[in-house]
Amino acid sequence: MNELFFSEKHYKLKNDLREFLSEKIVPIKDEIDKKREVPSWVIKEIGKRGFIGPLIPKKYNGTELGTVAHCLITEELSRVNVAISVPRTPCILMSYLVTHYGTEEQKENFLKKMATGEKICSICVTEEEAGSNVAGIKTKAEKNGDSYLLNGSKRFITNAGVADYYFIWAITSPNVNPRSGMSVFMVEKDTPGFSTENPYGLMGIHGVQNGILNMEDVEVPKENLIGEENKGFQSLMATFNVERITLGSESNGISLSALEDSKKYAKSRIQFDKPISRFQLIQIKIAEMATKLRAARLMSYSTSKLHELGKDVTKEASMSKAFASKMAVEIASEAVQIHGGDGYTDMYSVERYMRDAKFFQIGGGTSEIQNLVIAREELKD
Repeated sequence: MNELFFSEKHYKLKNDLREFLSEKIVPIKDEIDKKREVPSWVIKEIGKRGFIGPLIPKKYNGTELGTVAHCLITEELSRVNVAISVPRTPCILMSYLVTHYGTEEQKENFLKKMATGEKICSICVTEEEAGSNVAGIKTKAEKNGDSYLLNGSKRFITNAGVADYYFIWAITSPNVNPRSGMSVFMVEKDTPGFSTENPYGLMGIHGVQNGILNMEDVEVPKENLIGEENKGFQSLMATFNVERITLGSESNGISLSALEDSKKYAKSRIQFDKPISRFQLIQIKIAEMATKLRAARLMSYSTSKLHELGKDVTKEASMSKAFASKMAVEIASEAVQIHGGDGYTDMYSVERYMRDAKFFQIGGGTSEIQNLVIAREELKD
């Protein structure tokens, strides 16, 4: 399948990435899950080696390798432990935002540091009453001379307490439809009135810091407004397409490991005096897992290729995310089943894959929301 989408630069990238992962990440992948901590040096090292930069121009320290390369990197990171990839995702998304909507000054001051992992990012949209309904956000940004005052709170924020740059969506024109009155601001972590907390753990993706942001008269200079005032909803929708491609690839990374582990286990596990891989029921499971994974990967890579070509991928990105996440849950579940009692212990990684996979049917827009987007696009005149 790789021959359909990969050029020589992609194969080189894959080899470099696997060498890095084998040396630096594989030895700590299980420790990350047990300690529930992704060391900050991991994300910074990922950035330093150029793995945050595929969608960023070279002049701003990016690699400019494109969306297919981004898909490849995401998949490879997620094969090892998807908790390594998830903290990188906001860095990718916010780099995309600044690349396409930021000023030249913002690209020089912010983007160059984001591209190299020097500054870790967080995308801050979700609130108590604004989950699937993005237009329901209540956080406000009021003009105050040459700055804005932000008040409100956010929840389910990846990299809360870890990030250096927080990109916060807020209402700047309260008397209009929120879709026409929303803006996005970059807030630095030590800004007075800004605080984070991490009051809960997560079922899966252990190591990812996810929490709450609080803002009380947080003063943000007008130079930190990303894009035009009141145009934040439009930039967010464009960014969501990249997010959905990314989360689809993360799902595929989980599925790849679940399938690989299942084949290895089936060949080594002896029952009734022979490997269970020789039983037809196990073979059928493996065949179905492989087929589902191939379909999901083809969808993800074709969508990333279309995005790279500048096409509108609103429908395809939602399809990729919804389908790949569903397949990851099914494939991980079957991996546990193939492992039997062993699969229900923490001695094998398949139980982690099952916990991790469920996140992707919820985070980044639920599968139900993705299906509504798909239906809307399909029913357009």
